[in-house]
Amino acid sequence: DIIFKDAVISLVLFLVLVGLAYFIGAPLEERANPSDTSYTPRPEWYFLFLFQLLKYFPGKLEFLGAVVFPTLVILVLFGLPFLDKSAERHFSRRIGVIAGTAVGVAGVITLTVLATLEAPPPVQTGTGDRTAELYIQNCAGCHGEAINVPTGLNLHEIIAQGTHEGMPPWSADLTSDQIDALVGFILSPAGSEVFNQQCGACHAATDLIAENPLTLKDALELGPAYAPHADLEVPQWTTVLTPGEQTSLLNFLIAPDGQRLFVTNCAPCHGSSVAFSGDEASLTDIISQGGLHLTMPAWRDRMSGDELNSLAQYVVDPSQAPEGEALYQANCTACHFDRVPQAATVEDAYQIISEGGSHETMPVWGEILTDEQIDALVSYTLQSSQGTGLEVGRQLFVDNCTSCHGDFGEGGINPTRAGDIIAPISTSEYLSTRDDATLKAIISQGQPNFGMSPFGLSYGGPLDEGEIDALVSYIRSWEANPPVEVPPEISVETVSLSGADVYKSLCAQCHGETAEGGVGPSLRSAEFREGNTREEIFDSINLGHEATPMIAWGEVLTAQQIDGLVDFILSLPVSEGGSAGEISFAAEIKPVFDTYCLICHKESFSSGDWLATSYEEVINSGENGPAINPGDADNSLLVQKLLGTQEIGGKMPPTQSLPEDLIQKVINWINAGAPNN
Repeated sequence: DIIFKDAVISLVLFLVLVGLAYFIGAPLEERANPSDTSYTPRPEWYFLFLFQLLKYFPGKLEFLGAVVFPTLVILVLFGLPFLDKSAERHFSRRIGVIAGTAVGVAGVITLTVLATLEAPPPVQTGTGDRTAELYIQNCAGCHGEAINVPTGLNLHEIIAQGTHEGMPPWSADLTSDQIDALVGFILSPAGSEVFNQQCGACHAATDLIAENPLTLKDALELGPAYAPHADLEVPQWTTVLTPGEQTSLLNFLIAPDGQRLFVTNCAPCHGSSVAFSGDEASLTDIISQGGLHLTMPAWRDRMSGDELNSLAQYVVDPSQAPEGEALYQANCTACHFDRVPQAATVEDAYQIISEGGSHETMPVWGEILTDEQIDALVSYTLQSSQGTGLEVGRQLFVDNCTSCHGDFGEGGINPTRAGDIIAPISTSEYLSTRDDATLKAIISQGQPNFGMSPFGLSYGGPLDEGEIDALVSYIRSWEANPPVEVPPEISVETVSLSGADVYKSLCAQCHGETAEGGVGPSLRSAEFREGNTREEIFDSINLGHEATPMIAWGEVLTAQQIDGLVDFILSLPVSEGGSAGEISFAAEIKPVFDTYCLICHKESFSSGDWLATSYEEVINSGENGPAINPGDADNSLLVQKLLGTQEIGGKMPPTQSLPEDLIQKVINWINAGAPNN
């Protein structure tokens, strides 16, 4: 009887738990953030009474409420069989035990109700923008409300060392972090400017930088409805700020420390990244010690006197020598980017350009930045120089995304949903209205309702956090020059029952037009044929492979179509090599040109008049004849310049060598006939 009753009660409790889990669930909050001082931790409801009890044992007495009192209650429960030995069971004959239990239960209920009713402590509002106060106290007396900073000046060094008349060196009074904050306040780039206008009255940037990006996003979207803003007069940010301003603000606040330092201190001279092939120790030395560390070639061997004179005049005063702009764009932007270096006179500029050598001095950052800041800056600079945000991200995009989103994010037919079209993700409108946190969340968690599986490791996907960051960086790089502005016209066609047509429409984009392999494996290799039966191939197509671009095609194709597709695959002849597919110009070669060549070779006045803008220009342009001889890489001028064996002009790229694996890929593509595929 006892076992039966226990079984019945256990079953009832189990069903209650199942019902609670199904109908109510256990909602999870966001990941714990120790730097969020506005968050009030609350225990689950069944511990609320103990949480409330602690309020009556303040300070040193907390030990009594948290440890001593609960321990005594547990000891009483353990001792109850020895304290209550009466055989009586009726309530009226067990007054002492019943009364004690009733008091205990009433106390728990009362404490729970009090804990529920009492509001959490109010969030403390900040005292104002400390950076603005710094500016008012130290700078506004001489400079007024704002400072117009000429392009190219190292504002951190000027503030720290006091390098103009009447200005003291503030490094004796301000910390490096305070000077950094002042630089951002004075320069006010897009995100910083929005921050100062909308958030600076209550927050300092450093207060929000450590916040969870999703928390910041919620604060923007909810506006006055966001709990910490409930008692404050804040606007509805989504109506006050444009989508682009919201994105800039979020990206400014969640940018890594190294990136922020690079943008503030290095970008005025180096642009978005630095070409560097050494190790971490040597880069740390260069940044810490500063000085003359770059050597410019002697352009007198490469330009005529008239060209040197035009370029020198352009450097001194660009508005008075517009003819020098073409020369500057073709020969100087690879190192100087859009920042035109300054010279006092045309004669000085002529001499510097013609003779080359070390001509610009980098500040001794070891005396300006802290060790932690230098470490963060070195780490970010190395990552950007090695292409972590672009080259690796581009390859990850090719491997995981192009089958659905297209080679350049242009979208197309959704292979997971019949009749559906995937919109472009590379337009300026899309990128300006999606911040990096949103892009990371989409990639990590997927969008199952649109047929996109999750790619983050924590959600069962193949990509770790660093790879997802690289992928987001590559997608974000389109924003400056979006490859797509108008969605392409795509006609939705019904896939025929022919296995060959099904393969060409849906499978060739990953496995290659001849099934020799690409993003996906070769379907013609002996290894694939021997390791998969007909039924296994059918199941792979029907069910897909989780956490890969191979989706469950059984949701799109009929069993008859999959049967025809399997028959077509098995009818293909087995290849001898097995897995080597042809190299794709659109997916593998053109992105190399876009990353390493397009910065100079995109206009008709570019170096040597060779253009990297399209397949036709890559093959046919160039003042020294076609740069590529299809089928003959050794005698192609492009390959000779990449290898440094050329007799015409200099090696390319001029500031760094192309990675060997990418050079070999270009060679293999040319030897394969340089197909436009």
